[in-house]
Amino acid sequence: MAFEVPGVGAEQERSSQQWGVGSHVFRGIISEIISLDFRVFIEGTVGNLLGISRGLFLTSIFLGLLGVLWYLIPNLPLFAFAWIVGTMPIWVPVAAVAGGWKAWVWYVQSNFISTRTPLLLEVKMPRELMKSPRGMEAALSLLWVYHGETTFFHRKWLGQVRPIFAFEMASFGGDVHFYIWCWKEWRPVVEAAIYARYPEVELVEVEDYASKYVYDPGEHKVYATDFRYEPRNDAYPIKTYVEFEIDKDPKEEYKVDPLAQIVERLSTLGPKEQIWLQIVITMDMEVRRKPGGKFWETEGRYRGLAEAEIDKIRKLVTGDPNNPADRWKQFSRVQMYRINEQIRTIERNMSKHPFHVGIHGVFISDEENFLGRGWNSMRWIWAPMGNPQYLNQLRPRRWHTPFDYPYQDVWDLRWNLHARRFFDCYRRRAHFYAPYTLPDNLMSTEVIATLWHPISTAIKSPGVERIPAKKAQPPPNLPK
Repeated sequence: MAFEVPGVGAEQERSSQQWGVGSHVFRGIISEIISLDFRVFIEGTVGNLLGISRGLFLTSIFLGLLGVLWYLIPNLPLFAFAWIVGTMPIWVPVAAVAGGWKAWVWYVQSNFISTRTPLLLEVKMPRELMKSPRGMEAALSLLWVYHGETTFFHRKWLGQVRPIFAFEMASFGGDVHFYIWCWKEWRPVVEAAIYARYPEVELVEVEDYASKYVYDPGEHKVYATDFRYEPRNDAYPIKTYVEFEIDKDPKEEYKVDPLAQIVERLSTLGPKEQIWLQIVITMDMEVRRKPGGKFWETEGRYRGLAEAEIDKIRKLVTGDPNNPADRWKQFSRVQMYRINEQIRTIERNMSKHPFHVGIHGVFISDEENFLGRGWNSMRWIWAPMGNPQYLNQLRPRRWHTPFDYPYQDVWDLRWNLHARRFFDCYRRRAHFYAPYTLPDNLMSTEVIATLWHPISTAIKSPGVERIPAKKAQPPPNLPK
């Protein structure tokens, strides 16, 4: 009889089931079927496991039921046409008003955005920069402004929208660049915000690299994705620079900047490889109906989510006083690190300015270098900031991410279509308004400053070109 360490065999069996179709897959399918939740079954078994889109699955069910109904009613097309024509006086005015209003809002907003002049500023890093991301957090606060949507007239008739900003990192064959995209009229505000906290850097207007790029499926292989919070809602942030203990400006040799791993990965690209990362933000003004309140009572969505999650965590700790199984929790005095960190982190970020944030990323190369080490590392490039155990992580979603099975796109038609649409969305810096209204997350200035900030001297990646000279103020006694 072979010697067996207690518990090792079971652990190895469980770990082997994490890859492939193990018992956990069948348990998930059975659980989704027994729950009788049709939405969960479509998103889980049909979507995630089988790779079948929700639209295709529901269309198949609809056509099947339509075929059964056609069999029972031989003259179904004539019958349906008569009902549609007969009820037109009822549904046509309602549909015309609702559809016309939505089309009008799309039109005026698109017209307003098209009249803005875009501007791309490259952020050139100095040789000596010894500031933490806290400076970037303060700079972002200046971009949190009420502008453009002050009244209903301005929003729905003139089509004015809040200012949109984009913070970007791009690597062209290992040559890393930092950019800030904004409307030209907001350039003085952006420069004031950055120079006030980082006077050593230089902001230089450059040509838009995304606008001059031409996607050719015959020459270029691309993998595009968006990044969204998972597995929890927007109240839970990722690990920020505070968790990495660089909020108090320690010595350079002691700094552990999570952005260092990302910049280093961008620096290691080959000559025919590119990675673009884009963080699009706009001010948060979203409100929701107050839970448990009257119909007309509202609250800020970001603060409401945070307060609701804090209450849920506290109730989880204290337990249900009417449940005998939770009675022991009322006498427990042991501090739980996870609970303390969750509440402390949520409350700290709740005190910061919130932004709507959309994050895009793309890996570009030729066919020879289009390997998993390139595009897959881009998919999980934000992993250093992730904490999926009890906070959040940025997970790849949308665009090319759902393509897992060969039958989803036999001739690469959908793949190339998604690539073209992605590049169009990227060039427009679009995320919140037509023609690309995509899901976003609410993030505080602390989180955004962690994802993008002027890098200090502690990051010595060879792909970042730094300014050789150090700027200083001119002597005050110079003749004017």
